[in-house]
Amino acid sequence: MNQKVGEKLEEFNHRDFSKKKGTRFTAFEEEEKFALSPLPAKPYKMAEWRTAKVRLDYHISIGNMFYSVPYEYIAKNVDVRVSEHLIEVFFKQMRVATHSRLYGKFGQLSTSNDHMPDNHKLYVEQTPENAIQWAETIGENTLRLIQYLLDTYQVERKALSSIFSLKNSSRRYTKYEIERACKEILNVTQRPTVKLVQNQLKANKKKDAEQAIEKPSKSQDDFGFTRGKDYWGGKTQ
Repeated sequence: MNQKVGEKLEEFNHRDFSKKKGTRFTAFEEEEKFALSPLPAKPYKMAEWRTAKVRLDYHISIGNMFYSVPYEYIAKNVDVRVSEHLIEVFFKQMRVATHSRLYGKFGQLSTSNDHMPDNHKLYVEQTPENAIQWAETIGENTLRLIQYLLDTYQVERKALSSIFSLKNSSRRYTKYEIERACKEILNVTQRPTVKLVQNQLKANKKKDAEQAIEKPSKSQDDFGFTRGKDYWGGKTQ
């Protein structure tokens, strides 16, 4: 059917005009074709526009799937262009995020590290290799404890979260203090935890401070010499 229609259309377009020279085909070639724009490089894709509010975890919910946007837009309303394979997020007509559309089990997340606050990036970038490398810079007892945590936690991410908490302690404690606390904990238990180490760090800090206060200061008698009574004329003749 379509083939027959195509043949008749071709015949019709090449049929001479009755009142002027030429055909519909020649008129198109000479008068209209030059004004046409080229076809898009990719076929047009149907899309749907929606609005969404950026959650506190810097994600938006589209179809029970979650897509990240830069954290600066938390609590902002954004426009979302939803197509078959793409999610595009716009704020005041400026595109701020793009994700491949998720399908399958509800609740999946598509998160870009570039959208995270710096402290979240530090957490996500934690790996067993990074944890071990950090422990090696502290000391052998810290390395033993970190290796124990990685080997015994059933869920690796929980182990890394615990180790990340210990790494944050390096902001308040020196390498020596962390290594000392790890050694003391390993000496008293076969099941060390980061919480035990952190408690030991606090206890050691308090103990060291108390000892510094209680340490007796040197008296004046510790310096120089004292002139006796003979010097001042107290010697009897």
